[in-house]
Amino acid sequence: MEYEIREMTPQDVPQAAALEAQIFSQPWSEKGFLDTLHSQDALYLTVWGEGNLLAYCGLLQSFETADIMNVAVREEYRRRGIAYAMLAELMNRGRQRGIERYTLEVRAGNTAALQLYARLGFESAGIRKNFYEKPREDAVILWTR
Repeated sequence: MEYEIREMTPQDVPQAAALEAQIFSQPWSEKGFLDTLHSQDALYLTVWGEGNLLAYCGLLQSFETADIMNVAVREEYRRRGIAYAMLAELMNRGRQRGIERYTLEVRAGNTAALQLYARLGFESAGIRKNFYEKPREDAVILWTR
């Protein structure tokens, strides 16, 4: 399947917020996405294929470090390498902005995501107890070294 990775635009936000609401128990709103897109410290990417938003992710930069945020892939397009390609592109663009290290949190029970992040060079740096709600779950803190 052909797909295109590009920067998120304000026009993409309604679809991103709708996908966010399908995937996450505490989703960001359209306003949350729009406010973040207006920050010069943010970079968000989208993946488009077959005329649909398939995935998105973003980062918030603080000097040479960035937090990876809102990684989402439409359920029927998972396990096709889209998340890997999207995150590799995000990290590549981040390096062009001077980012040297990345961090993120992921649900402790999300084995597929943990495997994906390990392939991208992330390592566990600890646990945040009861970080997530609905359902309550620990987060694994990951960093690139």
